[in-house]
Amino acid sequence: MSLPDRADELEQFKTQIDLCDFACAWAGFTKDRRKSSKSSAILRHTNGDKLIVARTNQRHHIYFNVHNGRDRGTIIDFVQVRERATIGDIRKLLRPYVGRSIELPDGQTPTALSLVPSSFDVAAVQTKWHSASPLPPVHRYLERERRISRSILNDPKLKDRIRSDQRGNAIFPHFSNEGLCGFEVKNRGWTGFSPGGVKGCWITRPHPEDQELLIFETAIDALSLASLEGTRHRRFISTAGQVSPLQLDLLRSAVKKMPPQSNILLCMDNDDGGDQLMAALRNALAPYSQRITEYRPPQRGQDWNDVLRNREAAVTISPKPEQRIG
Repeated sequence: MSLPDRADELEQFKTQIDLCDFACAWAGFTKDRRKSSKSSAILRHTNGDKLIVARTNQRHHIYFNVHNGRDRGTIIDFVQVRERATIGDIRKLLRPYVGRSIELPDGQTPTALSLVPSSFDVAAVQTKWHSASPLPPVHRYLERERRISRSILNDPKLKDRIRSDQRGNAIFPHFSNEGLCGFEVKNRGWTGFSPGGVKGCWITRPHPEDQELLIFETAIDALSLASLEGTRHRRFISTAGQVSPLQLDLLRSAVKKMPPQSNILLCMDNDDGGDQLMAALRNALAPYSQRITEYRPPQRGQDWNDVLRNREAAVTISPKPEQRIG
């Protein structure tokens, strides 16, 4: 049997060695199964390193270190960073692992190359998300400009559903069936989406007592209605605009996961775009629920943040004292 040529052998290292198992067996990492998803695995080390491992469309295992932006790449880079070895030495080290199961420390189970190859840039999305921070004590954009209640931002259903980056942008994670797939970025006069990511759905943490699923065009609108009416027995979800086929599938799945006899509230903007989205969602979700209700802002042209800010303005503006004449 002839040995693979040099390029083919490097390809085998990248595709036929489970980087998760190798990192645990060879470098002392431990898998965090609770934080891992179908498309990415979280590995931790006692020295503080935290790795995200994923697979590309080419089925390459790739990783990046959340705490060290230069520590990233394929299994070849993983070894080179830690051993300062030549490519020849790395070949010798990795050859015995190609296509074979790796014996792991006690208590750990193999992943068996089970990570789902992603249709988006997992490394770019995860790097940006994990570099973001929890919300500060006061978030200028969300609280002062959008008038979102701090009690809502601290609600357990919102735990880790909003972060803030170094520029003070509010970051809203989107999820697909594979896990984190992108995030919406919001600030004053500006909206963006994560480079390399795809739109899934932003959704609050589910609770078994939830009885209503409220669907919004934006996470800001969802937070606004939550500020107005609370979160009790409610699950909030946002599409960040008009919906894609992927998002329609995710919404159908979200409806099916609700308890029996739950209400589905379509909380679109009261405008032409909201009309179009309302019709699309009614058609897509009708086979999965007979309890779909339209719940929109009262005035034409409004979204739910308009309603919240108008109420806050009415509360804060007090009448002037009467002027006494004579």
